[in-house]
Amino acid sequence: MLPDSIRRSNYRRLGLIGNGQFGRVYCAIHRHTGQLVALKHLYRYSLPTRAFLRELRCLMSVEHPNIVTCQALEHSDDGRLLVLEYCAGGTLRSHMTQAILPSSDQLLCYIRDILQGLAHAHQQGIIHCDVKPENILLHYAQDRWQAKISDFGIAKLVQDRQQAGEASGYTGSPAYMAPERFDRYFSPAADIYAVGVILFELLVGHRPFSGTAQDLKQAHLETPVPRPEQLSGPLKPIILKALAKQPEHRYASAADMLAEIDSIPTLASQVFTSPCAYSHQAPQIYQRPPLRKLRRPINQLISTSSLGLVWAQGKQLHDYPEGSFSHSSHQTLDSPVQGLYISDKNIFVSTLQSLWQGSLHRRDLLTPIAHWKSPTLTVVDTRYGWVAAATPRYKRLTMGLLRQPRHMLASCYLPQAKDVEQILLVDAGHLALVSRSAGSGTQLHLWTRRGHDLGKFTLGITLRHITPTSRPYQWLGVDERNTNTMVILQLKPLRITCLEVEISPRWLLEMSWGYLLADRQGKLLLLDRDGYPAGSIHGPADITAMTPLTDHQLLLATWPESHPSDRQSQGQLHQLNLKQFDLDILF
Repeated sequence: MLPDSIRRSNYRRLGLIGNGQFGRVYCAIHRHTGQLVALKHLYRYSLPTRAFLRELRCLMSVEHPNIVTCQALEHSDDGRLLVLEYCAGGTLRSHMTQAILPSSDQLLCYIRDILQGLAHAHQQGIIHCDVKPENILLHYAQDRWQAKISDFGIAKLVQDRQQAGEASGYTGSPAYMAPERFDRYFSPAADIYAVGVILFELLVGHRPFSGTAQDLKQAHLETPVPRPEQLSGPLKPIILKALAKQPEHRYASAADMLAEIDSIPTLASQVFTSPCAYSHQAPQIYQRPPLRKLRRPINQLISTSSLGLVWAQGKQLHDYPEGSFSHSSHQTLDSPVQGLYISDKNIFVSTLQSLWQGSLHRRDLLTPIAHWKSPTLTVVDTRYGWVAAATPRYKRLTMGLLRQPRHMLASCYLPQAKDVEQILLVDAGHLALVSRSAGSGTQLHLWTRRGHDLGKFTLGITLRHITPTSRPYQWLGVDERNTNTMVILQLKPLRITCLEVEISPRWLLEMSWGYLLADRQGKLLLLDRDGYPAGSIHGPADITAMTPLTDHQLLLATWPESHPSDRQSQGQLHQLNLKQFDLDILF
């Protein structure tokens, strides 16, 4: 049983996103409005009341687009809860350690955002005292990631800056601390010094000083700033000034440092040259003849060792049980096929107006198990044995069991059903309806399979081609505004990871070794599980469907865009063996 304090909370926790000495941070959703928030749970006996009130005062004193806002305060039996703005992009540290780094322009935008937030805080008489990548959160808005300063737990007030710091352990992070901070003195210049360290790290790929806390103290106090080869160009004097040993030799304010960065006319695209940056490699060429020619385009394709090969061409479903083309059967359904699903013993086929079921042993005898009077979006969960369907015309959402599809678990009214673009099955008891808002991007409307409305929230980013993965609560997608960006969407807790790639992916596949992306022109890009590029292939163009056969074999169907209605043998079916290419993958 949950404690009474948790049951009485206005927020439903979706997952733990951080854990520290003084508390934990959860992703949560408001039970009535569906608003996503971060719940910062501060332990009552670990964090003194004075320190808590200081952070609360600082958060309530600042309101700026580049500072995480505090929205409410809750109390529980074992601590206090700060209700904060939720940032789905994680920390700046997580972006700095990605295999494929954000662009140079994006990284400089982070620095500008940090300086703008600090300038506002300093104007309000607040010194952060712990500026570091872990305390910079990222929120997607206005077609880009925006940096927001968080964690004012050890912030100080300007009027107290001549006093020695409190005799406590809240001293900050030695790797980013200005020299005077080690003697417990603070000023706005100390925050500027921390920004200089971050900018150095972004530019060079590592911090200017490293080692133990004592080593870092000595280096910050006495060691000149290293000047590696990467530390050159227009940002060099800015970094060196920000990292001056004496506070009076640094920028007088964050606004002054921001103005000097903005005064640089142009910054080369190769300003940031971290060793993690993506290196473009020439694609390898696929030059094998097709398996067969096609007279109609394939819009759905699925294959497994137990299933063989099944594909859909409009209303027609073609079946090759042995995975070869010598034995086949086909069946014409009532409307175009929208989805193919398999379980241990059955195959399920959804069309615009019905759901069909067949045995893996007798797939030529598909029988309808559910029917709708108008076009319907359908998704099948073969693992947990249930189906969900949204019918825009009648504004209905229905859920039922696969073993008894006509016996609905729930039927709900959807006032905005016409806006639903896709249904995502979250787990055994929850689903999300995908829609979009012109100002807020993709929206997810959460429901239980018993018909309970859990609320709607926006992602900020607009996604298309949302594709499920084998990992719980995770999908792949493409940023509609920046089509060269693959997005990894994690729902519990909400986390959005963006990887800029060299193609505009139309097809996204999760493989046992990582991810395979393909565009309509036939360019295939392979990434490992950590997002590191493993190679690229120039395959057949005009892909319409693709499916993995094994961890190293792919089946691709093509149809030329220049002849979309041509009934002649224009399309092709190809099989790619990835082992035949020089890739950085061990199969």
